[in-house]
Amino acid sequence: MRVLLDANVVLDCLVLEPTGLPRAGKAASDQLLDLCDAGVHHGLIAWHTLPIVAYYHGRQNSAEDTAAMMDSLLATLEVPAVTHRDATNWRSHGLVDFEDALQSACAVAGEADVIVTRNTEDFAGSTIPVMTPEAFLAVHP
Repeated sequence: MRVLLDANVVLDCLVLEPTGLPRAGKAASDQLLDLCDAGVHHGLIAWHTLPIVAYYHGRQNSAEDTAAMMDSLLATLEVPAVTHRDATNWRSHGLVDFEDALQSACAVAGEADVIVTRNTEDFAGSTIPVMTPEAFLAVHP
């Protein structure tokens, strides 16, 4: 299954809460990322998610560790090719939030079967099914 991972799912795996504790969804997000790494599912990540992940990881880790993490992430997840037209057509995805519409555009470009996110309500109206990591794993272990 082709799965676009929203930024919040990837951050679950790689970033701690300000309290130093793991994010609430870490276990399911880790499991999903591991399944993508093992080739069970084909993982996708939006281009514009990469600097977000690098920024938040870099706030808690060394530049060297963040670079190694990004290399590993890019070895696991594919970045779909999107164009200027995809960006200018952001309203066609039926989503209010611009960033979420760009996630949807990436999912369409990458022929994703599902968008996995913590914010499913933000994707109401999406042409691609949307699930939380936990819901996805319950159906596609």
